[in-house]
Amino acid sequence: MQSTSELIRAAQSSLKKGDLHQAQNYCRQALDTDTGNAAALHLLGVIAFQKGDTATAINHLKSAADNSNENPEILYSYASVLLETGRFSDALKLFSAVCRLQPHNLHAMNKCAVILGTMGNLKQAKELCLLILSKNPFFTDAYINLGNIYKAQGFIDTAQSYYLKALELNPSNNLAASNLLLCLNYTSNDPEELFNRHLDYERRFSHLVKEKIKPPLKRDTKNKTINVGYISGDFRVHSVGYFIEPIIENHDADKFTIVCYADNPSSDEITDRIKSHASTWRSIYNVGDKAVISMIQKDNIDILVDLAGHSGDNRLTLFLQKPAPIQVSYLGYPNTTGLSTMDYRLTDSFADPERYDRFYTERLVRLPDCFLCYRPPDTAPEVHPTPALKNGFVTFGSFNNLSKINDYTIKVWADLLHAVPDSQLLLKSKPFADNDTLTRFRELFIQRGIPENRLQFKGHSYTQEDHLREYNNIDIALDTFPYNGTATTFESLLMGVPVITLIGNRHAGRVGYSILSNLGKVELIASSAPEYITKAINISKDVALLDRMRQNLRKTLLSSKLCDGKKFTKNLEDTFIDMYRNSQNKGN
Repeated sequence: MQSTSELIRAAQSSLKKGDLHQAQNYCRQALDTDTGNAAALHLLGVIAFQKGDTATAINHLKSAADNSNENPEILYSYASVLLETGRFSDALKLFSAVCRLQPHNLHAMNKCAVILGTMGNLKQAKELCLLILSKNPFFTDAYINLGNIYKAQGFIDTAQSYYLKALELNPSNNLAASNLLLCLNYTSNDPEELFNRHLDYERRFSHLVKEKIKPPLKRDTKNKTINVGYISGDFRVHSVGYFIEPIIENHDADKFTIVCYADNPSSDEITDRIKSHASTWRSIYNVGDKAVISMIQKDNIDILVDLAGHSGDNRLTLFLQKPAPIQVSYLGYPNTTGLSTMDYRLTDSFADPERYDRFYTERLVRLPDCFLCYRPPDTAPEVHPTPALKNGFVTFGSFNNLSKINDYTIKVWADLLHAVPDSQLLLKSKPFADNDTLTRFRELFIQRGIPENRLQFKGHSYTQEDHLREYNNIDIALDTFPYNGTATTFESLLMGVPVITLIGNRHAGRVGYSILSNLGKVELIASSAPEYITKAINISKDVALLDRMRQNLRKTLLSSKLCDGKKFTKNLEDTFIDMYRNSQNKGN
């Protein structure tokens, strides 16, 4: 009979080989003779997390921590799972304990910096990253973390410099490469330059792919469905979640089999609803590309849809290997992936007119009407009368990420405030919890002659309902440029607040144009900065009109094609059928 220590070593060996089932068996045998064995509980927690069972992972890791007398390895694993499930304060305490026990553990220090940044303590996060780099100037993750911090503060050029430094140290770092490309979308770079920079991505990672898989399209379609796989880490309360839910819900089960490959570590109410509508749900969080590709092939996926692009912890290296005969980019990223293996990109004629085809490696497929379909939250608060009625002045506002607010945007908004006497501007964004960030933005407006008493800054709301309720404090929303809002524009319209948008020269700057055109609100669309200001001035002069719009916009939105999940999904399915037939005709 094996001793407990021998069983633990056997479990560790099985885990390294990827045999989770056998590793789990060894751990359970160890617990049969030592019910509080911290090492066995730790491994069971790690195994559960790798299998996507975060609740079980947390239970095992908590028990392991309680029985380990502050074992730093166990505390680190426990903190990592808590971080991935959004329990930031608890995770920070545990990572801090690891740093106390192991002062030279730079990974734990960097995790603390990540959490501090996520919680809005950007100054502390930045200082911790710099401390890490003073100890080890080659610690790549700290450079990426600094890039994320500066991006959140709106320092896009500085953020890019840190991503570039990370790539200099590790040219195959997917996160740094994609974050850099995402950053470029916030600048006013020429579309041609943006396109060429995206082409660099495949050149950078092509060496990882020895041979593209290119599976054949199945030929026997009689009485069979088309198998569609969606890959995302955002099947949750997230901008992508709001737009993908009505699609998964309305797919025709007689014609399509829907497989969701979920890369998110935890779930919420949107996750649960999407999961209930999918034909098959597979958790791929912490699962390597090779294993995911095996899942895709076993599921016989015909059309594989990427919902991330270069945002977040994407899986583009998986798409680079061409695991499905038809691969589609959609929804989560406002530009080309740069991949020759991505066959199509879904868009519309407003966001991407035909002259833009040359800026994509994918073939653009323009959906009828808008490329988006919005699922509003069930908990949206009531729309209040426009606040100018009681305030006696108009309040403009923007709830977009600070990454989207550049010096030129501030100049245009300051000119607008000068043109509308006594008006105020309310900016809401999570980084305003950081005093340095708030002070910087306040000073940028003061430098343009806007006094402090005309500016309002608000930080993070802890519930979606509270966030939406803040729209009751603004009369007119100002879209950002050259990178428009998307979810924020829909939120504003849902809360009865009209949005002024400026048409840009690429997809990211034309989303507002697409949304408002499909809503029939062309009077809110401007083609130049002077027209943007003029339209905002004109609408601000008629408070009674603003209030009438406010009382009608939600109804107009909800009854529009922008929220018609059934019609939108039918159009999308017709598009998928065309893709499938074209691939058949070409012999795949």
